[in-house]
Amino acid sequence: MEGQTLNYFAALVNADGIDGLTIAGKGTIDGNGLRFWEEFWLRRKYNPQCTNLEAMRPRLVYMSNCSNVTVQDVSLRNSPFWTNHLYKCHHVKYLGCTIFAPHAPVKAPSSDALDIDFCHDVLVDGCNISVNDDAVVLKGGKGTFVDKDPNNGPNYNVIVQNCNYGFVHGCLTLGSESFQDKNIILRNCNVKQAQRVLWLKMRPDTPQHYEYVTVDNITGYATKFLCVRPWTQFYKLEDRPDMPLSQCNNIVIRNIKMETGNFFDVGLSDKYKLTDFTFENIEVKNKAGQFDPNIITNCTVKNLKVL
Repeated sequence: MEGQTLNYFAALVNADGIDGLTIAGKGTIDGNGLRFWEEFWLRRKYNPQCTNLEAMRPRLVYMSNCSNVTVQDVSLRNSPFWTNHLYKCHHVKYLGCTIFAPHAPVKAPSSDALDIDFCHDVLVDGCNISVNDDAVVLKGGKGTFVDKDPNNGPNYNVIVQNCNYGFVHGCLTLGSESFQDKNIILRNCNVKQAQRVLWLKMRPDTPQHYEYVTVDNITGYATKFLCVRPWTQFYKLEDRPDMPLSQCNNIVIRNIKMETGNFFDVGLSDKYKLTDFTFENIEVKNKAGQFDPNIITNCTVKNLKVL
């Protein structure tokens, strides 16, 4: 949970060690989260440092150590906390689902649509997503010695395609508790109210490696398109002389036609390096007007129009 190994509440729907689990049909799984959200914001009012773990809110669906999972045509709504959490799962499909939690009038805090945590071979296809946090999030662990803990692990072979996004903080987010992600694809999606399309959260206290991430054929509007920034929430750097340098490499963004407030929100740091990015066949209306590929080592730009 949030990059830590701990005991936590059961979710509304739970599965562990199941091969061939299917949740399908036109029904609704509703977490009835309003009272949980109100209680969380009340805690935050009196203690701004209150964390999700102190509020003790259940998830909607939690699966661990499962394989060959299908969740199809289901509406997953109003989760008190994360909506779907997959831990150590593989060969999972979310097909044609609607995943919703409100951002008004009461915000559903940390209502991530799908947290993929130490998993591989995951397909999210044809889903409608609108939540008051990130949509598809890659987790896996955090901390200076993240790679020494067997409870942490990488995500790889993840495809998100043919989805429609309403209000979300990030359509595809790597982090904030993630250290190795590889072969990740976001494609053929329409965005209406996203704050970010691709968000690479870089923790200065965690050795991270994000590689071979492709974002292809995205339309619509987002406040920001690409966001690469240090992420220091619950920062705790320990002493490690052999601390690896974090990096993002082989990131491909292509076939984009969007309106954005800021297409290129990229910040540099001595804690990570950015190499081998490709921007190709892109037309964006960009209010910020800035795009500086020179801050990325070996950055390729082909047929890019920033209007």
